Amino acid sequence: METSMTDRLLGCFAKAVREKKELTEAELSSAYTEFMNHLQSITDGGQPVIVKLRRLRRLELELETYRHRAFPVLEGLTDIYLTKAAALVRMETDLLHFMAEHPGLHAAPSSADEKTRNRPALHWKGSLANLMELVASLDYSGLVTDGKGNRQSFAALVAAFETLFNVTLPKPYDLRADLARRKKNLSVLLPKLRETYEKNIVNCGLDRR
Repeated sequence: METSMTDRLLGCFAKAVREKKELTEAELSSAYTEFMNHLQSITDGGQPVIVKLRRLRRLELELETYRHRAFPVLEGLTDIYLTKAAALVRMETDLLHFMAEHPGLHAAPSSADEKTRNRPALHWKGSLANLMELVASLDYSGLVTDGKGNRQSFAALVAAFETLFNVTLPKPYDLRADLARRKKNLSVLLPKLRETYEKNIVNCGLDRR
């Protein structure tokens, strides 16, 4: 059965099944943190509830596949993290159902929410590979953080850009790996952005003088 690479944690489970060996605590813990961030990006995003529930259900089905169907039962730390991941998805699903059933309990929207709601929808006109180049560059830079200054994971950045530009980046880890296999130039978009920036920034504000 084909395994989605939307989350690195699912890739870890696939590796454990394929190679039939236990994964390290560090590898599982890091992947689980990204998985939690990805779930939060789904539930906190601006998509309709039905879309969020559909994405969560797909994740739940993949996790159930490892536990009950196509693959043998995983053991040790891998089984523990599989159990935690499945429980986390179920919890987020239950919370979404609760929010849908009790809309009056939602907090009043902040001024920032109102501003976001009134903004025009943005759409990405370039290729998905070039968008991934931008996402990967920001990920490697470590410049994007949360409100507490904690560096955001690659999965969180992918989810944010998907929401920002109303686009889907399928199998983002594979898409990022494809960038390393470019034969001519590893970077295509960034040089163009630099050229465009340097060409136009010199005239910025001249019409206001």
